[in-house]
Amino acid sequence: MLQEHRRPHVCMISLGCAKNLADSETILGQIVSAEPRAIVCQEPGNADIVVVNTCGFLEAARNEADAVLSDLEQSSAATGRIRKIVAVGCYPQLWRNRVLRRHPGLYAVMGTDALYRQDFWKDLLAKMPADAGDRFCVNTGIIRRFEAPRVLSGGGAYAYLKIGDGCSQHCTYCTIPRIKGPLVSRTIDTVVHEADGLIRAGATELILVAQNTSAYGRDLNPAHRSLLPDLLKELDSLRDVRVLRLLYLYPTMITRGLLETIRDSHHIAHYVDIPLQHTDSVVLKAMGRPWSSSSTVGLVQQVREIVPDVAVRSTFIVGFPGETETQFQHLLKDLPVLRLDHASAFTYSRERLASSYGFSRQVCGSTKARRRREFMERQQQISLSINRERYTGKTVPVIVDYIGTTAITGRTLLDAPDIDNVVTLNIRKGVPLPSIGDVCQASISEIGPYDLKGMLA
Repeated sequence: MLQEHRRPHVCMISLGCAKNLADSETILGQIVSAEPRAIVCQEPGNADIVVVNTCGFLEAARNEADAVLSDLEQSSAATGRIRKIVAVGCYPQLWRNRVLRRHPGLYAVMGTDALYRQDFWKDLLAKMPADAGDRFCVNTGIIRRFEAPRVLSGGGAYAYLKIGDGCSQHCTYCTIPRIKGPLVSRTIDTVVHEADGLIRAGATELILVAQNTSAYGRDLNPAHRSLLPDLLKELDSLRDVRVLRLLYLYPTMITRGLLETIRDSHHIAHYVDIPLQHTDSVVLKAMGRPWSSSSTVGLVQQVREIVPDVAVRSTFIVGFPGETETQFQHLLKDLPVLRLDHASAFTYSRERLASSYGFSRQVCGSTKARRRREFMERQQQISLSINRERYTGKTVPVIVDYIGTTAITGRTLLDAPDIDNVVTLNIRKGVPLPSIGDVCQASISEIGPYDLKGMLA
């Protein structure tokens, strides 16, 4: 038990994706709400309680979580400062026994249900047996209307707004449906209420995330119609919101109505994130994403026709089982046709719980690495060309993420944080400084494939 006279110090370590970060901030909010005297620490070495929200999507992510947990156990044993280490999230969801076996020093282990166990987080700061017990029963009703306070952990003025959980697509390389279950959308009023709270807490940019954002609401109505345009219109009308941004749109679920909603809105960034994964139809079919190269090109063209000033981002997988050199070259040849503003490639990871694990003709590691390198080199040339066309000699709006002593760091409205272009603006004497989250005008003077430099206009 923590000493009663001492304010508890709590550290949250969030691993993995933006969806995990939103969950971590919600867990931290529940802890602080239960004990307002709690002090949130950035460094685990200064904390009494450390909560690690893990990623379990890939073996590399599970290894990272193991390393973090081992370091915390060693620090706790050496200094005695850390009293309680709690592991939660995707890794323990399916690999709980492995986590318990490898990390005997943990105070509690929970899966993705940890987010909803409000009584546990309340009791964590007082008396709690050294085991979280059986998994909590989380039904769809709880997820759809679950609300809890959040403690924003990022340094910028943006926040991730999770609109649903789980996925019903069953791509052959992906374990998310096994970890998270099928799609469960949060209700519109629940999402809007949380968004309003994030804005009041200081967030000026809200980034909508889910495993499949474009499927939002299909489980909430008998016609299985996406309610994403309806949700966006509600969010667009919120007072004091400056920027709304969409991530993770499934290609076949992008409709004209959705694109027109983005185009006609007041605050939605003209930015579309579409994980395409490949362009060869045979590879796509093997991935469980059956559409053709021509439909991919047609979709990107439609996006640009409806939203002419849009920026399009995508991700791809190279080295999928059975991918031939000809099929990979097909993908490379399609990149200049697609001409995506931002794109990145990941090498295929063979996961035992994914159906592609048993596929024949697995691609060797060196070939996968070489294909990824060639993809990124080709895309770098395209991104540089687009940046030169769009920004050379231009004055553009920039969202301020960080203010240093000599420079401001931010992004254009066509860039998402952490994954797209970074804009560095030199500070001139006599020019009033903006605040974090402000959208200011900047003159661009230097251009690279991923970085822009300039001055406040």
